[in-house]
Order: sequence, then structure tokens, then C-alpha cells
Amino acid sequence: MTDTSSARPRGRPRKDSGPAPNPDVLAAALHAFASHGYQGVSVRTLNRELGVSHNLLHQRFGSKEAIWYAAVDWGFGGLLEELALADADLADPLERLRAFIRAFVTFAARHPDLARVANAEGSAEDSGAMERLEYLLHSYVRPSMERIAPLYRELVVSGRVREVPPETLYYLVTSAGLMYSNHAMTRALFSGAPLAEDRIESYADSVATVILDGVALRPGSGGSSTGESSTQVARGRPD
Repeated sequence: MTDTSSARPRGRPRKDSGPAPNPDVLAAALHAFASHGYQGVSVRTLNRELGVSHNLLHQRFGSKEAIWYAAVDWGFGGLLEELALADADLADPLERLRAFIRAFVTFAARHPDLARVANAEGSAEDSGAMERLEYLLHSYVRPSMERIAPLYRELVVSGRVREVPPETLYYLVTSAGLMYSNHAMTRALFSGAPLAEDRIESYADSVATVILDGVALRPGSGGSSTGESSTQVARGRPD
């Protein structure tokens, strides 16, 4: 499995072939930011990697910062669209939650640069890092969490799953994509077989099953593992 080209071809247009299609430019930019971090990327380098004239990206976007935002919107916007479609035809909250987890893991596996960009911004220390991180959180991470939180609360109140801290559920789901974003480590530990495209769906199924079986409450098994009442859960976790 390749990094970004497995899902959306980055393309390497020649200078004399005209401007690269916008998705190719954004995919290449996202991959560059994922690989080198914001500070490690220059507009000049991006132009050279794309094989386009040195003014193309500046004329189209205006600045490296604008390129970052456009690339992030392109990549993470696709994730939100996928999550919105995943459970659209399902009524049962448990099946909707399963579909959400499967869709997230599948998309993350096919777009490993998303996790790399999020990790880079989450650990960066440059002056603009917090602004970029907050943009990611506000525009994409929190909307994803807000989609899953009501489903989980409904399942807790109905006694179908145990209450777990929101950060536990968040990192259980999102860390599943690390197998693909840390592909060198995965290959070193398990060979390249787990990264094969035809294994992504079964991997997503396994992740969803392990998470949901882990939080499932069997009849007579008791209530919230954190000791919170159903009223507290229904209102949302207190700060």
C-alpha cells in the first residue's frame, strides 16, 4: 500500500503540461505537510515536486499558510463527508456507532496523511501551531466527536454499553489508523501484508468489533463503570 497515491493520485505534471488539477495539488501539499511538518515545507519545494512553474502555487493560493488550509480542508473534508454517509440508512444506535467506527478506520487507512498532519500539528511548537491545531479541532475533530457522542450517550442510558471517558473512546477509535500512518513500523513488525488494500475492510470490522464488545453491557452486568448516574450521562459529561 502506498501513502497517498493509493486513494487519490498525487500526479507529477510536467511544466509544459499546464497547471496540475486542483485535487492533485492539494494531495501533494497534504503529503508534504504530513511528511515534513509545516515548518519543513516551502512553496518553492512544492512547486518543484509538482513540476510546475515557481509562481503557480503563489498565484493560486497566495501563501504557504493558505495552501495548508486548503489541503487540510480537502483531506479532512472528505472524512466528514464519509462519516456523514456511513450511518445515514441505519436506525439502531449501536449499528450506527459500528458504521461510524468502520467508516473512520477505513478512511484513515486509505488516507494516512490525515493522521500524520494531525499528529504534526498536535506536537508542533512553532508560533502558528496552536492556531492551525485549533482550526483542525474546530472544523473537523469536534464535529466528528459531536456526531458520535449522542449515539454513545443513548446507548449508555439504555443500558447497552458501559460509560467510558470520552477520551478513551476517542483514542481507541482514532489510534486504529496508526497502523497505516506508521507504515514503516508496521512493515518492520508484521511485514507489509496487513497494509494491503484488500485487508482494510476486515481490519475496520475487527476494530469495530473489539471496541464495541469491550464496552458492551450484558444483562445483569451492572451499570456505568465510572459510577455516573444515567441522568449525568444523559446531560453529557461534566467538566
